[in-house]
Amino acid sequence: MKSERRAQAAWVESRQRWQINVQADGERRTFTSSRPGPRGRVEVEKKADAWLSGQAVGENIRMEALAKQYLESVEAACSTSHYNQQEQLCRLHILPIIGRKKVAKLTENDLQAVINRGYKDGLSKKTLGNLRSCLTAMIKYARRSKYTDLRPEDLVIPASAKRSNKEILSPEDVKKLFEISTTLWRNKEIPDWLIHAYRVQVLTGLRPGELIGLRWDDIRDGVIHVRRSVNIYGETTAGKNENAIRSIVVSSLVATELKAQRQQLVDAGYPLELVFPSRTTEKNLRHNEYYVAFRRYQVYNKFDPVISPYELRHTYVSVNDEMPTGLKKQVVGHSRSMDTEGIYGHKKAGDMRRAAEYSDAAFAKILGSDGRSDGAV
Repeated sequence: MKSERRAQAAWVESRQRWQINVQADGERRTFTSSRPGPRGRVEVEKKADAWLSGQAVGENIRMEALAKQYLESVEAACSTSHYNQQEQLCRLHILPIIGRKKVAKLTENDLQAVINRGYKDGLSKKTLGNLRSCLTAMIKYARRSKYTDLRPEDLVIPASAKRSNKEILSPEDVKKLFEISTTLWRNKEIPDWLIHAYRVQVLTGLRPGELIGLRWDDIRDGVIHVRRSVNIYGETTAGKNENAIRSIVVSSLVATELKAQRQQLVDAGYPLELVFPSRTTEKNLRHNEYYVAFRRYQVYNKFDPVISPYELRHTYVSVNDEMPTGLKKQVVGHSRSMDTEGIYGHKKAGDMRRAAEYSDAAFAKILGSDGRSDGAV
């Protein structure tokens, strides 16, 4: 609600400027104008009125100062990974372009210029999307702080922006993954501790963090309940988004790998808590540990191309090209789950069983008619 201004601007001869002092909610502000005559008086009183109406509390704040405030709010409320992403986007792509601009004078064209510059610098379509989201989140924060009333609604990503290159396993290497269980460690061939993790991930489309966070009590009555994810900083989160909370029916191929993984842990004397624990710590795998192990396995067994663990998820999507898109999205967590509390409705259960059958059939075409290769666990 607007506060009424009672004070009037006065000309301060010693400083050759108009000046007015106003107060609202216990906060006192002084506004000035060096323009002589009636125009200067009107200008300074307009500044005071704007502040009192709550329209321009921070009329002089620049984007670099706003970014600092915004990032502090992100750090307090969000995960470390999200904060680091936002900080990097601000530091590398936003502040070099508009860091010195006053927030109150920003236009949608200024924000679009940041995206256009990122496009010229070769950023991928996904990164440009993250950049746009960061910009709109910052301006939303600025509106809440009453630094601006800008509402950018038409920021666009150039249609020709390049997509990130995503590799997948070739059919030959998918078959090899289920035939070969060994890797090289210190110049010695040994069983790969994480072989069943690679296989379960490619058979389910789980994200690496979801696989790392999986516990045995998440698997009940032939269903994997995806309820958490572990990020690269070792933080346990609820997952990438609301759609990440989902349930996946265990196919026959997945059941075989989970059974083998459970026996491996029993033989090694590990507690049956985490499905895929670190071999060295018995706790959660580190993302880098998983990445290095999978890369070592591929290089030793002559995979081409060598892919990242996340690209096992892309491999799942590619192999299951005949699965209806709706089912596939539910499995990989790209559509809203109907089962967020773990209570399986008949329709949902039927859908997920069909998805498991599609997946088994798709991989059976590669691995053999029974869905297994001779050398598989």
